[in-house]
Amino acid sequence: MSQKRKILLLGVDGLIPELVERFCAEGVLPNIQRLRDEGGSTRLLPYISTWGDTNFVTFLTGQAPGTSWVGQRLPPSGTGHLLELMRDAGQRAALVHFPESLVPAGERDLCFAPFWSGSGPAPMELAPACLHSTHLDRWTSTPSTEALGWPPTGTLAHHQKHNRFAIERTDDGFVALIPAHRGEPVPVTLRLEGERLRLEIAKAEASLRVDEWSDWLPLTDEHAIEGKPAAVRFKLLDLDVASGRIDLLQSQITAPEGSSGRPGLARRLIERHGPFISKWAVSADPDTRYFETSFEEGRYQLEWLVDSALTLLNDEGFSLFATVFRLNDETHHTCLAQCDPESKFYTASDHERYLEVIRRSYRILDAAVGRALAGCDDDTTLVLASDHGDVPNSHLCDIHRRLAEFDLCTIDGEGKPDVAASQALLKHERGGLEIFVNRDLVPAAEIERVQTRILKALTTWYVDTDTGERNVVALALKKQDASPLGYWGERMGDVLFAYAPGFVWGTNQRGDTVAELVTPGANHGPQVPTASTGFASNHGVAFFHGTGIRPGVELAFDTARGIQRMDSAGATFARLLGLSTDSLEGKVLEGLVESELR
Repeated sequence: MSQKRKILLLGVDGLIPELVERFCAEGVLPNIQRLRDEGGSTRLLPYISTWGDTNFVTFLTGQAPGTSWVGQRLPPSGTGHLLELMRDAGQRAALVHFPESLVPAGERDLCFAPFWSGSGPAPMELAPACLHSTHLDRWTSTPSTEALGWPPTGTLAHHQKHNRFAIERTDDGFVALIPAHRGEPVPVTLRLEGERLRLEIAKAEASLRVDEWSDWLPLTDEHAIEGKPAAVRFKLLDLDVASGRIDLLQSQITAPEGSSGRPGLARRLIERHGPFISKWAVSADPDTRYFETSFEEGRYQLEWLVDSALTLLNDEGFSLFATVFRLNDETHHTCLAQCDPESKFYTASDHERYLEVIRRSYRILDAAVGRALAGCDDDTTLVLASDHGDVPNSHLCDIHRRLAEFDLCTIDGEGKPDVAASQALLKHERGGLEIFVNRDLVPAAEIERVQTRILKALTTWYVDTDTGERNVVALALKKQDASPLGYWGERMGDVLFAYAPGFVWGTNQRGDTVAELVTPGANHGPQVPTASTGFASNHGVAFFHGTGIRPGVELAFDTARGIQRMDSAGATFARLLGLSTDSLEGKVLEGLVESELR
């Protein structure tokens, strides 16, 4: 085998194995089917919590959470993980739009546009993707009585966007204002020209018909936002000359070069492949006006990622490229509950409409796989992999209220915890499934007693449903018993748990501890990694293709008899790159690799 071994990891947030199999059987994923036929594949069981930060960290480090999982936006260091092994061997890694919870280890590595999970806009975002309209009253919002996600105030589970802005009339036309985050709004002058809309921004202009995109228009020199050169493009969504109605999509505006650590290389990628966008303007939700544009912007982003991967691996001397694409997961959150027959929100008449939205996102992914296959050289292993799947929601669970019922947590009138006055607490950065004993309040001699009390609160938590009594929590363990689940060390909580299938972190206006959901949705993070229906599951999946991989092999995966874990992927990467696996908990997927590498 060549010593120039390389890996292109096309990570996908939430790719569902059952749906891959369904769509391959339909014949609409020819390139992913090629991965299955010519390469090796396996399902992967996620770690708790079943969300991307935990599982893409374990996936790419080759280490269990007890070793490598520090917390959201808190990357591990000094653990001997895969990226550190690569650095020590002189191999370069590029993490592009990858979760912030893992960063490259070498000075010549690239960390470009990490997926932002902090409060407020990402530092690289100069202005958000927006919809500008003369008639904002065409959008109506239904007041939400529920908030899902972790931390409890988040709206992650619903992928909500709040980015619609008014187009105002002027004496000779219209003006839209791009809301720059850290500067003055950027004016866009609009004029009607027959059936076209002419727009001017900075020194650039474009003329658009309905459904047309503009080129990327530069924002440079004195027009640069925050003094950072960037670009923006627009799509005309609707134009009614008689009424003066205009709906205009404006792309996200970014300047990721400065925070990449390799600004010269980052600029070369942008010059070669165009501006990078991390977000699209409209949710991939068929009940949202103009949702189809999410597929157009998602396709642009994914093609950019694949093309940049090929540039870095083929031309810039990198040994590993890793990214995560999120459109597929978004379609699960917005559509899975309406097309899974086991969901309370399923109706046969709506099944195909919602399933087609998911299918379309998988076809976009499949086209990108074909693009990658065409560009990979003989020294490259292409890996398509997900960190988890998704299953429909049925109930929301307020963990703070449950702990308060056992005098373990002090909450205010809105249900928010008073951490300083509580014996038990949860940390925002750890995913909402670890409960910590408050050592500032609880004496050392009382810690195990409080652990036991927490365990009682979790294991006796039940809810009555139409089909009978259901347990809210699928499993709960004290810290000292959690090593079989990959958890140990000072950073982990004193109790580790996971919700039963269908149960999700959340709150509602009534202040319920547990309640049946009124809004359709699907989740993965809070639910036990083995959660599944006859239609979908929480399992991850990995397809390996190319150098070092045996063709036509699918490893058996049986949650009752034997499984492969997320960190097995990182260990297999180490083997493919000729690195030691001694510091990795993950086990090499021996059945997938060629005999010369075993």
